[in-house]
Amino acid sequence: VITPFDTAANLAQSLVGSGVTISNVTYTGSNGASGYFTGGTAAGIGINSGIVLTTGYASNLNGTTNTQDSITGNNGLSGVSYLNALIPGYTTNDATVLAFDFVSTGTEAYFAYVFGSEEYNEYVGTSYNDVFGFFVNGTALTDNVATLPDGTVVSINNINTASKSSYYNNNDPTDLTPTPFNFEYDGFTDPLVASILGLTAGDTYHLTLAIADA
Repeated sequence: VITPFDTAANLAQSLVGSGVTISNVTYTGSNGASGYFTGGTAAGIGINSGIVLTTGYASNLNGTTNTQDSITGNNGLSGVSYLNALIPGYTTNDATVLAFDFVSTGTEAYFAYVFGSEEYNEYVGTSYNDVFGFFVNGTALTDNVATLPDGTVVSINNINTASKSSYYNNNDPTDLTPTPFNFEYDGFTDPLVASILGLTAGDTYHLTLAIADA
């Protein structure tokens, strides 16, 4: 179940737990591209509630079944260069970016996330691609902590039925009828964790969460 975007500050605040304060929140993208979700455990994604960042319309995720093999939303926005760099040879579009400063009383922070796409499975290995990045204190390649344990960048061409398939869940109605998971996207990863280690308690760090299509 999707609840629409309200404010960038609330979106960021809903991510953080006790012992963490945030400030300097910015949001780039269409308001309709983001929101909040509940019911994730019942839907099978492995995280019960949280925020949604998309390259299209967050409302497309509402529902209890995968109703279409192709559903889309075009916000007509540009991409960002630092996501282009994660998928060389591609130029991104419709970027949605949530960024904020945070201060922690601890020395480690962990963010659980799932990456899904309606581009699965038919557009894997084509001129289309989707990518997610989670950057700490900068937007260089080395600042991205949204990777598999071996450093693989999270994108549809990198995680799918043929590549890193142990992390992948197929929900494509072309392949499976009925689809096994009760939400719209045709494929998605297992819950992954972005780990931020070696923090200095009381220091300020800047986070950038960004998704785009190509």
